[in-house]
Amino acid sequence: MSYESQVFEGGALGLGLGEREPSALSEVSVRRDLNRLATGLGLSALFGLALGARGGGFELLRHAAGAPLGLLVVAGVVAPSLFVRLSLLDAPLRATQMLSAVARATHGAGLVLAGLAPAMAMLVVSIESAAAAAWMSGAGLALAGSIGMWTLLSDLHQLVAGAKLVLRTRVFGSVAVFMVLACALSARAWYAWLPLLGGDK
Repeated sequence: MSYESQVFEGGALGLGLGEREPSALSEVSVRRDLNRLATGLGLSALFGLALGARGGGFELLRHAAGAPLGLLVVAGVVAPSLFVRLSLLDAPLRATQMLSAVARATHGAGLVLAGLAPAMAMLVVSIESAAAAAWMSGAGLALAGSIGMWTLLSDLHQLVAGAKLVLRTRVFGSVAVFMVLACALSARAWYAWLPLLGGDK
């Protein structure tokens, strides 16, 4: 090994680069994805506040906590199950990549809900029919959830794009089952928790 290469490697290690660099980058990436996930949940709470404006008082807090619940169920319960299934299929997918995809999807859904919040607040307050207000609220949640699912599907498609056709078919079959389960669980969580949608008051 030449003197120049020894000096270069020594300088890289002294600056904290070299072998530690991938680990440091991974840690920064995980922190960024967790922040993105938390931000998406926080943004969705704004939509919940808009729904709670119809009843006011304690319902503001309950709706603010309930709106992120559906997204949290998908991110914290269903997505890990999907990752285990894809790992059993030997899909070229790491845990950090799955976390990044879920975080992007949750953040996207939260942005949509936050954008709909002002209009939804006006609608639920001004509409006399409780059934119509519930229908509009459900439509907003479904729209945001669909966009989040599409974001997740797009990210997973890019991650397995280079795999064999048989593996890609199995992966997207598993993702299809995941989407059905995610829709059912998130809808159940929202319906059970949000009074405007019929949740127990």
